Amino acid sequence: METCQNTRPGRITRTLAEFSAAFRKDVRVFLRYPSWVASEFITTPLWFVFFALGVVLYSPPGKFTQTTVGSPNTFVFFYWGFIFVIIFSTSIWGIGQYIRTEQLQGTIEQLFLAPVSRVTIIFGRFLRNFLTDMIFIGYTVALIWAFSHEQVPIQQPLLFTFIFGLVELSVLGFGLFFAGLAFRLKSFNMFANLTQFAIIGLCGLFFPVTLLPKPVEYVSFLFPFTFLTDLLRYSSSGLNGNTIFEPGFEIPLAVLLSIAMFVLGLVFFRIIEKSAQKNGTIGTH
Repeated sequence: METCQNTRPGRITRTLAEFSAAFRKDVRVFLRYPSWVASEFITTPLWFVFFALGVVLYSPPGKFTQTTVGSPNTFVFFYWGFIFVIIFSTSIWGIGQYIRTEQLQGTIEQLFLAPVSRVTIIFGRFLRNFLTDMIFIGYTVALIWAFSHEQVPIQQPLLFTFIFGLVELSVLGFGLFFAGLAFRLKSFNMFANLTQFAIIGLCGLFFPVTLLPKPVEYVSFLFPFTFLTDLLRYSSSGLNGNTIFEPGFEIPLAVLLSIAMFVLGLVFFRIIEKSAQKNGTIGTH
């Protein structure tokens, strides 16, 4: 009993040290390419601003414009869809592509044979992406104000913080799932792009999901991202109370689906990892 009590703090300390080392390693690699970093911070938010401006200026009147462009918070509606795309991209390009890049560079075998958890390495990558995502969010808020003088409100800060945590949890779970797929895929970029555009269309990131045809709308309800984007907008600007379902039902549903996404992603990654170690295919590309 005493041994367990003595070793448990040591394990926690070691795990935290591994997280810190993985995070610092990824930050250093990220900062090696200043021109890439600068272009990413300049072009990505501007892509959103000009996209939103184009929709505002040229969308014909109809149900879509009444629920988005016709609302007083036009940019805010698109803003949270854009932010979700940025965060969701972390799961594909920040985690999945990381595994694929290590395969192509021939360094993944050393990483996966190191005496640390592979999930720890991925968490370090995810934490670095989380930091840059936060900078994107603040920077884009400033651009929205500069172009439209609209502020991004947070009407329910506690609920917003809770939902934002669920967003990160579900995205991490999907990222682990995608990292597992990266072990097997050879046409990674094509599959990654198709997945990203499918999520944008299915989950109503830039339009009310209720505009989808009924069969497709029911498919979108299988993803936590549909409800998380909806609840981000609700906790931020209220959406005039127009959520997909009643918040008392939609919030527990989002919690359940987010936890399920994380658990399934983690289990799937562990299964693929063990299979790759057993078959000697970790570095196969």
